Amino acid sequence: MRTESHILIHDIIDEHEERMVNLKKFYPFFRLCDHSLNQFREGRYERIDMGYVTMAVLRFFIEENSFNDRKVIYRDYENFLRELLVRDFDFEEDEDASAALIQYIFDKLTNEGRPFYFEYYDPKKRCMKQGRTRLLESSYQEGEICYSISSDGIEFYLETKETKEKSRISIQQILLEKMICSKNFRGGVDVIRRINSEVTRLMLQQGEIVTLLSHNIFEGMEALETFSKKGLQWFDEEQKLFDTNLELVKKALLRAREEHYQPQTMEEIYYLNQELKKAMDRHEALLKTCTNLQVQADEMMLKAKRSRFRRTMDFSDLLRKAMEKDDIRLLEAMTSPLFGLKIRKTFQFGRLEDLMTCRSEDEETGEAIPAGDEETYVFEDETEEVRIRHNHRLLLKILFDLLLQRKSLTLSELHYFYVMKFTDTILRNGDYYAFLVHLSQKDYYDLAHIRDDPDTFLEEVMAELVRGNRDKEYEDLKFILEFLPEERIDLGERGYLTNIRFERQGM
Repeated sequence: MRTESHILIHDIIDEHEERMVNLKKFYPFFRLCDHSLNQFREGRYERIDMGYVTMAVLRFFIEENSFNDRKVIYRDYENFLRELLVRDFDFEEDEDASAALIQYIFDKLTNEGRPFYFEYYDPKKRCMKQGRTRLLESSYQEGEICYSISSDGIEFYLETKETKEKSRISIQQILLEKMICSKNFRGGVDVIRRINSEVTRLMLQQGEIVTLLSHNIFEGMEALETFSKKGLQWFDEEQKLFDTNLELVKKALLRAREEHYQPQTMEEIYYLNQELKKAMDRHEALLKTCTNLQVQADEMMLKAKRSRFRRTMDFSDLLRKAMEKDDIRLLEAMTSPLFGLKIRKTFQFGRLEDLMTCRSEDEETGEAIPAGDEETYVFEDETEEVRIRHNHRLLLKILFDLLLQRKSLTLSELHYFYVMKFTDTILRNGDYYAFLVHLSQKDYYDLAHIRDDPDTFLEEVMAELVRGNRDKEYEDLKFILEFLPEERIDLGERGYLTNIRFERQGM
């Protein structure tokens, strides 16, 4: 009984971290469902199911990224979601209201450009750990910001209908074999599309491992080992299934010619044959990419080892220089210490008294290692977030102080105070314009409510500012934003700002 209990505890502890990492990809979905649309515009759109919208948007990105092999810009997403809202929820708001709602949903899906953080306890190291995941990723290409679904997003979407007992490609291959045997060629094309989605997810995952290797070689090697165990161990089996299904398609083509199938069925078989060959080519390309990834990882690990240790003397380099200059005297630096060794040792009698009176300690004390010497890694987006939070906190403090002094304030006046405080360099600071965009997401702010229940990234900064104020003068501050689109604030060559009136409520 004691042995069984030991095995039970061992399994719980050893498997916990792997289970938590596997659950990581489900975390954004339930977080989005919990933070539903009843917090936006006083709950006017709470009838819209955020879970359904999330799954629909992920399916849209899989279709565009994996099947159509193209990036998605914001306008494509906006058109898709507007049609969905009208079709499935009888959405009848005007264009400005729908644009604001679509932008709000997009900010939630992307978590305002930040990863979703997932915290869990590691029983081995007895500490809390933090996982990171994204549903959507962005990149700048040809003058436009393009969006694509992440590998975690694809894996989450696929696992809502499938279990991960073995290779997902192998499962789809078995299903494809059944469809070919039952002459369901059109359904076979859909299965091949799912196979291509899985191959695309693995390609994205290996690309993310390359990025992680360049930032943190040790975490990258752990991710590569996990990827090799879970994603690459079925390559031989998958290749055999590909060959089997290709042979079945060839037999189906031969039978179709002999039995004179209908033209539509013949066309479906030809199309299935072409798509299967494309899938095999992509699968083979994935194998080559993963092989190169292993070679590249080994080179990066070797380079990291060399840079981690301080090189005191390179004998091969010294010999090479001596041979190049044809001067053996360069080896003197290596050989001279060997000829000056003092072999004979002496002992002073005066040290005997010290030796007799010396008391040895009962036990040796270990070397104290100060806290904070552990190697840590800070991601670039975390550094950016710290800077943005700091700048937004400075801008908010000036706004709050002015609203405490005045009943009403316009953005043109506030802009003048900012320029006076930070000089005209603020006009070249992107955080300033990002602050105004975040601030304009809502038309009413109640700091007493925000202090305990912040909704957006800017409200989190507001809550930190309110909690950190010793005089507690910001806690009861409430103000509304009245937008004045007919009034403009000229910024010269940088364009213009639309004026806003900030009006304090109560107090």
